[in-house]
Amino acid sequence: MKQLLPGPAVFFALLLSGCSIFDKDNEQASYISVNEFTVSTDPVIQGSSSSKITDAWIYVDNNLLGAYSLPCRVPVLKSGNSEILLGAGIKVNGISTLRSPYVFYKLSPHEITLVPGETTFISPEVVYFDSLSFPLIATFDDISGNKLEATSASDTNVFITTNPSKVFEGNGCQIVTLERDSGYIEFQTVEAFNLPRQGTPVYAELNYKCSHVLSIGVAAYYALSNTQKHLIINLNPTDNWNKVYLNLTNPVSTEVNADDYRLFFYVEKASGTEPVEILIDNLKIIHS
Repeated sequence: MKQLLPGPAVFFALLLSGCSIFDKDNEQASYISVNEFTVSTDPVIQGSSSSKITDAWIYVDNNLLGAYSLPCRVPVLKSGNSEILLGAGIKVNGISTLRSPYVFYKLSPHEITLVPGETTFISPEVVYFDSLSFPLIATFDDISGNKLEATSASDTNVFITTNPSKVFEGNGCQIVTLERDSGYIEFQTVEAFNLPRQGTPVYAELNYKCSHVLSIGVAAYYALSNTQKHLIINLNPTDNWNKVYLNLTNPVSTEVNADDYRLFFYVEKASGTEPVEILIDNLKIIHS
């Protein structure tokens, strides 16, 4: 049994990994089994339902039982009718030690009957809270609706591809390439956003695939002074599509007097490395 102590983004409880909490069944316990979560969205106002939920936060009759890595089989020292609430846990900024329930997903409720020695299998579905704002939803399915642009510092441009072998889902995705021996890529959201400050949760979500380290951050723009940039994460290269939830709350609230904000992305290509290819799909900005 492996236990992870709470990180900064985990408010309370232990994160327990593995398919079973005990090596041997405890006959006094009932069991709950969760393999994965699904997410349901309104695609028009909330965008893609793609997700990367790694943990289940389990509440039994309104009491937190704990947080468990998926898939999990969890003992419950209780029997009979019970209300089970399941929270979808994520790796904040893609970091394994920053694990938390995603603040924008509702808990998934389930009424079940717990039987000692038996396992109840639950397939939770979560949805976004109705009150959320989505100032940016970029599916890149419309080639005339580019949501990202290269900056003047970039050695290449950004495009939308409709090549099915490149696209994560839908009809298109953003692509950025650089084949020269060395260079620098920088691009950003076309639109600048007026985002809430004072600690109000602000996140970005995106699917990505990158041949080189992809750095992402928040740029705070001031009319009468210099732009302030805050790096959030360096995403490692991946041959497969991945999903990340980026917490923008701190940099946005730190630059409380900024006029507006943009997401920025950059890649540095060292001499002798393979050509750069960056693919991005389903980019969202969400806040309360």
